[in-house]
Amino acid sequence: MQRNSQAETIHYKIDQMPVFTDQINQCTLHRKNHAVGRTVVFYPAMMAFLCTMKYMTMKKLFILIALLAGSGQSAQAQLNGAYTQRLNDVFDSVCNRFNIKGATAAIVVPGQGIWERAHGISHPGMPITNDMYMGISSNTKTYFAVLMLKLQEQGKLDLDDTIGQWIQHANVPGSITIRQLLNHTSGLYSYTSNPDINNYILADFTKVWPADSVLNLVKAPLTAPGGAWDYSNTNYLLAGLIIRSVTGKTMQQALRDEILTPQGLNETYFFPQETPAGTIPHSWSANLSGNGTHEDLIAVHNYSHNAMFSLASSAGAIMATAKDNALFWDKLMSGQILNSSSMTEFETLVPISMGQGYGLGVFKLNSFNGRTIVSHGGTNIGFINENIHEKASGVSITILTNQDSISNNILLGGCIAALHKVTIQYTDVADFENSKTQLAVYPNPSRDMLKVGVANNSAEQLTIYDMAGRMVLNTVLQNGENQVSITGIGSGTYILTAIKETRTVHRQTIQVVK
Repeated sequence: MQRNSQAETIHYKIDQMPVFTDQINQCTLHRKNHAVGRTVVFYPAMMAFLCTMKYMTMKKLFILIALLAGSGQSAQAQLNGAYTQRLNDVFDSVCNRFNIKGATAAIVVPGQGIWERAHGISHPGMPITNDMYMGISSNTKTYFAVLMLKLQEQGKLDLDDTIGQWIQHANVPGSITIRQLLNHTSGLYSYTSNPDINNYILADFTKVWPADSVLNLVKAPLTAPGGAWDYSNTNYLLAGLIIRSVTGKTMQQALRDEILTPQGLNETYFFPQETPAGTIPHSWSANLSGNGTHEDLIAVHNYSHNAMFSLASSAGAIMATAKDNALFWDKLMSGQILNSSSMTEFETLVPISMGQGYGLGVFKLNSFNGRTIVSHGGTNIGFINENIHEKASGVSITILTNQDSISNNILLGGCIAALHKVTIQYTDVADFENSKTQLAVYPNPSRDMLKVGVANNSAEQLTIYDMAGRMVLNTVLQNGENQVSITGIGSGTYILTAIKETRTVHRQTIQVVK
């Protein structure tokens, strides 16, 4: 399958090997995978088990798995009225523009609050609401990469350990390291590219497949370990199995004990081993119709997510609310989950293309509305989502949908990008207001020296980023007045942040004029 940024017609034949497309936003990287004869086009936030298609040429079901790849309802809008209304209007507009069946969205703005919005329907007569649970597909990888880093902090493993001590499989070289699994440089064949996976799904939609049994779908490696980046769901399936061995717990219990419960993420579940304490909306897909018609999978096909999600496992099995997922990104990127050393490893990138790279379960883009973001999203049958965290402002944005007819490229580059532009406008205004009340930073504009007044040990560290998210200055703050030299910083607009105990306590825009 080949895919570009435009909506296009895609043909499948039942006797062809399924081909999966992983995408990275506006990226021109095309890589030929000679081992399976497929062209892969990458976009960023990625995809899990890609199952999007406009129509199929045969009535017989041919599920392609790239796992992981309007009611206008508002709730808990904690931002100011004008900010909230602007976000509401933009979200409703993009949902209508792209004919989104149903979606929930959440934005965490540090120091200001959380915005939520729901749009569309689950099924006729049932509107989507903010408390509904949807699959986050490959965004699950971010959670499990973070869980691995937590276990390393506890001394239970090292990311440079080789996996042969836990995984013995003919098609999995024991010399692969955990780090190579997490940054997709293992060279392993992605089990979701195996056409036999369709039989696993078709056998029984309701069956819960043990993770060990999924290893039967792993074929011989494509390349030796440590080579070029190659997105493979097998990497994170193995990561989950290693976590199970190291902790002596199920994957879901380890995730809950180490991340979800300590962070108060009570609306996130590892499905189907855990059942969300709320409503999962109906999913809409053209995968089962055979003629490209999008159908309510539950109403028309009595579809269950059990088989698909159990096969996704630690590569894409999480269901969550948009709010909980946005909070996860906020807590992660503000230093509340991992220590600083782990965060450095988390964001150490393997290059994908100019301006884009992949860390440990995270994509990084250097130009998104002129800002630097980290992100991950995914696609499954009936679900597509995208999530970003913008480094300079600290804003985290999540959109979850109950359909697979909108591409990740549109969801990221159209819907999330539109909401992000609103946050740029309003957070910049708020930053100036914050500077009046939290930390004394002057003069502003400044030329060569900033004075930063710290009262009652309210801040410990000062960092300045340019508008692309690159750090240009980092220094320790003392109680009282601090003299901060900015002679090495050129003219322009910058984001200044102050941190205390790993938490951002102050953020504002500053001007440097030479």
